[in-house]
Amino acid sequence: MKNRRIKNMSMTALALLMSCIMASAQAAEILVDSSILDQAMDVIGAKNTEAAAVQEEINRLANSTSSTFEDFKRQNDALEALLVLNAGFRKSVSIQEENIATLDESIASVQSVTREIPLLMEKMLSSIEQFVELDYPFQVDERASRLQFARDAIDNPDVSIAEKFRQVLVIYQTEATYGRTNATYPDTIVIDGAERDVSIVRIGRVALMYQSTDRQVTGAWDNNTRQWVELPAGEYRTAVQTAIRVASNLDAPKIIELPVLAPEVAQ
Repeated sequence: MKNRRIKNMSMTALALLMSCIMASAQAAEILVDSSILDQAMDVIGAKNTEAAAVQEEINRLANSTSSTFEDFKRQNDALEALLVLNAGFRKSVSIQEENIATLDESIASVQSVTREIPLLMEKMLSSIEQFVELDYPFQVDERASRLQFARDAIDNPDVSIAEKFRQVLVIYQTEATYGRTNATYPDTIVIDGAERDVSIVRIGRVALMYQSTDRQVTGAWDNNTRQWVELPAGEYRTAVQTAIRVASNLDAPKIIELPVLAPEVAQ
């Protein structure tokens, strides 16, 4: 009985020993498998790190390529703008060269023109002086003063040729305006050997009339006889008074019957 118990206990101890041996073997196997896994993980980690580095380099190269392309586009746009600007400059230079050629031709003829201008101005001034002398005698003092001013400018060596010529042109321009304007002003004229204060009214260059301040005497200038002629008071007194008011902008323009010289037949 006792031997059987000892035998049973021996079998139990043997089973426990075998279990411990098997557990140790499995633990060793697990330990071996864990170290291999760690090595694999290290390899995978190294590959991931290398892959990240490669991706970073790819991103850097992509950004660099994009930046280089954008810079190329800017440089290309700048080149196109410079080409357009250069074409405009070439056109401007061509036009300026043509202008220079024209100016060279003008400069070449300056001396001859400078010699001819004084004679031209003298002829123009003499002609306008003669014209004023034969014209209706309106604003006589003002027109004579303007002519004398131009004459003094022409005779003055300190006045430039351009200014002398300008003064002559001013006279022509002013005289031309008289033919298309109306005016009225007070004046003193000689009627029948006596001076009288009158109102003068000029209608362009077709009529020059007067009316005394008391409106009792009305007359007109006869350019054929070069004298003032009295008009019938009952026929022209109101008409001349109306003309004076219209020229003074006191009345609106209207049709007025006035004494006008008949046109002459051209020779």
